[in-house]
Amino acid sequence: MLNNRENTMKKLFNSGLVALLTTTPFFVNAEGLERFNIDPGFLFSEGSAASVGFASVNPSFGATSGNAGITLQSGLEVAPDFSALNLSVKTSISEKIDFGLFYSDNGNGVLIDWGTISGAGTEANVTIAADLEIPTLAALGKYKVTDNISVFGGLKRSTVADGSFAKVARDSNGNNLVDQTAHWVLSKTSEMGMVYGAGYEMPDIALRVSLMIEDDIDLSIATTRGGGTIPAATGTSTASIGDAITLHFQSGIAEDTLLFGNIRRSNWADNQVAVPVDAAFGGGTATLSTFKDGTSYNLGVGRKINDDLSLSISGFYDGGSGTAVSELAPTGATRSLSFGGKYAIADNADLSGGINYSMRGDATTGTLGAILNDSTVMTLGASVAFRF
Repeated sequence: MLNNRENTMKKLFNSGLVALLTTTPFFVNAEGLERFNIDPGFLFSEGSAASVGFASVNPSFGATSGNAGITLQSGLEVAPDFSALNLSVKTSISEKIDFGLFYSDNGNGVLIDWGTISGAGTEANVTIAADLEIPTLAALGKYKVTDNISVFGGLKRSTVADGSFAKVARDSNGNNLVDQTAHWVLSKTSEMGMVYGAGYEMPDIALRVSLMIEDDIDLSIATTRGGGTIPAATGTSTASIGDAITLHFQSGIAEDTLLFGNIRRSNWADNQVAVPVDAAFGGGTATLSTFKDGTSYNLGVGRKINDDLSLSISGFYDGGSGTAVSELAPTGATRSLSFGGKYAIADNADLSGGINYSMRGDATTGTLGAILNDSTVMTLGASVAFRF
């Protein structure tokens, strides 16, 4: 027979608190094109469940100065606001087999606009703007090998959304890439990669550790030129979703109290964004990004206040890719703090919400030499989860 502490830990392990920590979309990642990543935690919940979440992301990336000979717009904010919708559904096929789907309409991407750049330097009249949305869809299965050990895996599909574009008229050496008034329009493209991993659980102490590996996904995107005075041109753009390995963990540390976190290593140095160069300017391709590899750390505590209410707090750190960063991801070392809450609105339904405040550190971009100080991101998220 279980003692009172073991009973408490098992209830905590199977409660909506775990769902709060894994399904509320209130944090945007810092590396490469990453925005919202897959958390395999939803595969480990009991029975069948579904959740839908929404996040509103509000960056404040003020850029000043730049390389000698160029001038940035006064009061320039290079990163507009955006939103994201995340969905997950999971069902138990048998005592040992579970199947789940995860979808994010903004799993990866970039939304950036450097405005009008003037001056006489080689970077003057460089036009840098991009709106690249890459939704993520993952289909995952989990098999329970023993009472404590499970393995999981499946496919992840990344799709370049209709309407995506990139506008870069000259490179950092002053070489023309495309007519000044033109931009590259990216066609809808999809590719798939593998996701796989394993987990270890001890419900008696609300312990779970899982290791997840995501293969990179290389996107080859048919591209046409929009606008401009030179006759229409076509080409191929490339964008890659970097491979990653993530260690997730959680454990009960006291009655009704859960410690949780993750460590993630993302590989982006070999996964850049490139667009064609107009034949009139020599042809070939030009790389727009200078992404680098990175490691992030997340640690938090969740507390079950009563049978209906749970709260959490967590901190995040990413050392960034150094002080020289890409114009497409102009952030330095990231530190953030998140607060979340979950309330049972019915016997089989929970409402969760959270806020994340992220300080993105000081950075200087590689092409323009633009300086960004005190950049921040405020994210608000909410989700509803159902058990059936």
